[in-house]
Amino acid sequence: MMQFIGGGSQQNYVERTRGLDPSRCLAAGIDVGKYEALCLVADHHGEIVGEPLTFPLTEPGVRALEALFASAATARDAVRVRVGVETAGHYHRTVVARLVAAGHDVVELNPAHVKAARTQQGSRRLKTDLRDAAAIVDLVIRGSGRAPQQRTDALVEQLVWVGVRRRRVLARTALSNQLLGTLDLIFPGLDGCFDDLLGSKVGPVLLHDLADPGRLHRLGVAGLQAFTARRGVRLQRRKAEQLHQAAADALRLPAAERSCRAMVLAADLAVLDLLNNQIDQAEKHLAAVLPDTPAGVLTSLPGVGVVRASNYGAALGDPARFANADRAYRASGLVPASYESAGRTRPGQGISREGNAELRTAIIELGRGLAQRDPDFARYRASVGARMKPLMAAIAVGHRAHRLAFALMRSGEPYDPARLVESVATNGERRTMKAGRPVKKNSREAACRHDVTHPPVTTVPRSSPARKTLTRT
Repeated sequence: MMQFIGGGSQQNYVERTRGLDPSRCLAAGIDVGKYEALCLVADHHGEIVGEPLTFPLTEPGVRALEALFASAATARDAVRVRVGVETAGHYHRTVVARLVAAGHDVVELNPAHVKAARTQQGSRRLKTDLRDAAAIVDLVIRGSGRAPQQRTDALVEQLVWVGVRRRRVLARTALSNQLLGTLDLIFPGLDGCFDDLLGSKVGPVLLHDLADPGRLHRLGVAGLQAFTARRGVRLQRRKAEQLHQAAADALRLPAAERSCRAMVLAADLAVLDLLNNQIDQAEKHLAAVLPDTPAGVLTSLPGVGVVRASNYGAALGDPARFANADRAYRASGLVPASYESAGRTRPGQGISREGNAELRTAIIELGRGLAQRDPDFARYRASVGARMKPLMAAIAVGHRAHRLAFALMRSGEPYDPARLVESVATNGERRTMKAGRPVKKNSREAACRHDVTHPPVTTVPRSSPARKTLTRT
């Protein structure tokens, strides 16, 4: 079996261009900005074809780009033209979609890889759009880059609403912190009466109507209970007494400043209510579209609801684009970083972080939900927590949850706890034997050699004479 340094994507491109005249195989590099982009075309010898083109990110601009492709292909009688586009936030999305729809061979390139290629060309500190485009061309000629991810309409809708909810939650968190800071100046001690003031039932009532310690104190304990009862919230007498005492003990700013800050608090509460409504709306959309996506089966997992399943499904996309769960896990950037030289490894490198940050978060959150509700995952969480740091334990549980979730999405079958217990007890050997494949004695250890979810493989130490040591003098 032929192997390529760049993996399957490089193998696919090399096999399509093998034996062709390099001067008739063209590579186009597009460096995208906010309003315009620059394109450079060269053949596989690296010889530039035509002049670089700067074009606006508009329909006329893309038509001019296609004219450049056509003229370059005619000039070289090209048999292959591949277009590489640097992924620049969201600015590249429209031009990539337009080129893919027109039938062009397009690949996307990581900006970090483009920077590394520019450094190899001796231009690390000489960044220009033209040099970036040249680095993109160099990567395309090597066979680097990945085809743009294609999503169904349901997956696109899921991705959009997951993004909306994530941004609103971040905005709500920031606003909540600001709101509580303002409250500490208006009514010191009120927040300390609750574990989560904003998340409690009586919290919104107090913030909207009783954020003034003087008014709350004048109501008294019985009056406070009656006040909240008229607004549909039952307040225990012990909590009412605690609130009344906090109002009596509260330090107070001058009346003028307190009045101004009360107006700010009211405005922040209005924005907070708006954010909460938008988050609820996003979750309703996610609940409606989830059954039409591969992640719909994940709600059969204990502790995994619409939000966790949607976050994981949106970050992963179509599971069929990954050969197996390990490839998908690698795309998250949760795999351990490694540093090895001259047969020696440097421990404690953490995770690689080279991948999808949203997928990292979704995997860890998936493991957290399963560890809270599933007995087998709870035992596993306790086991790894006894020998690992909390973050490493969370990653280990997340990795186990990811493998289970990925298998469910690929098969489309709901979660079967008995099947999981059997698989764990036999290390998956029963399924392997059913498929007629031999069971390798150390296959599990070999597959998990660099995996934080399992202890390292036992190795035979080298004899003392053969061991290299460093002696300080």
